[in-house]
Amino acid sequence: FGMGVERIAMRGFGISDMRQLFDNDVRFLARFAG
Repeated sequence: FGMGVERIAMRGFGISDMRQLFDNDVRFLARFAG
């Protein structure tokens, strides 16, 4: 398992479960909107 974009984002934002990035949960993803 390499250091892909997903794993870098997980470390930067403190996300513990990669599946959260792909669930399309708007409430979760809104935390990262600029």
